[in-house]
Order: sequence, then C-alpha cells, then structure tokens
Amino acid sequence: MQTTSDAIASLDETTAEGTYSAYRIGCGPWQLAVNAQWATGILDSYALQPIPRAPQWLAGCTNVDGILVPVIDLLLLLDPAAASARGVGQRPRLLLGSHSPGDNEEAIGLLFTGLPQQVAITRSALPANFEAPPLLRGMARGLAEVPDGRLTIELDTHSLIDHFISQLDTTEHVSA
Repeated sequence: MQTTSDAIASLDETTAEGTYSAYRIGCGPWQLAVNAQWATGILDSYALQPIPRAPQWLAGCTNVDGILVPVIDLLLLLDPAAASARGVGQRPRLLLGSHSPGDNEEAIGLLFTGLPQQVAITRSALPANFEAPPLLRGMARGLAEVPDGRLTIELDTHSLIDHFISQLDTTEHVSA
C-alpha cells in the first residue's frame, strides 16, 4: 500500500494554525502524528538492508522505486530504553516521508507498529509536566488534538531530519 502527496512544498504554511490532515503512527508507548503532506508512502512489505557500522537506531536502508532510503527505528532513536515497549510479534510497517519530492537527502523511512490512521488534528501546546524523553520533547511541535481523544504527539519532521543528518555527520559513524 503506498500513498502519494502532491503538496509537499507548502508543508510549513499548512501546519502553522488550524486543523489539518496527518498520519498517526504507533511508536512504542507513544502515538505520533506527522503531516500527511510530508508522508509520501506507507509500506507493509519492504526489504531492509543493514548498514555496516551504523548506529543501532539506523535500522538499514530499503530500495523504494530505485531510490535507497535510510530507515530509522524511531523508538530506538527517541528512547533506547523504551525498546521493550515495541509490539511483540508485529512486523513494523514503514512510513516514507520527505520535505521535497524526488531523490534527495531528506527522504527517510520511519518504522512503526500497528495500523496508520489518517486523522484531522489541531495543535495544542505540550503541558510543562508532559513526560517524554528529551529528544522527543525537542521534536514535538505540540499535542495533536484528535477526534478520538487519544494522546498524540505532533512530530516536527524538520527537526527529525536535521537530527538524523547531524548524527550521521559524526566521525564515529563514517565508514572507511
């Protein structure tokens, strides 16, 4: 199953205020929402190739329409201690996303469990006492108020990609 979006360029304009469409995905103990304009596809099946000497949270890469896409285990990136919260016996799905169309360094895949849900969300501020790992708090745009009332964190995909790239720029992960 793959979905495609045409309006990736206007991402920031549409998320500033009001209600918009997002994909809600499971990530261990959290429900995360990413703007539907950022998401370029959802894959149930994919071939994951390991990357030698990669950090544990970089699960590997996969070929999507001839483009190699790095795949992030978001749960391990956000909170390695929460890895035990992963669904047992569930093969993760892959949410593909990018801020720009085509072959680019911003294209990434995020592993998630369960079924993705397309929801209309309205952003509200994170409460000061909101319990979350520091990295997740830093990548959260706020809480996504969704119709079913489930606590959902709106993920800032720009921050996610910036963090991903900065982590790979460290010398300890550069392959010889």
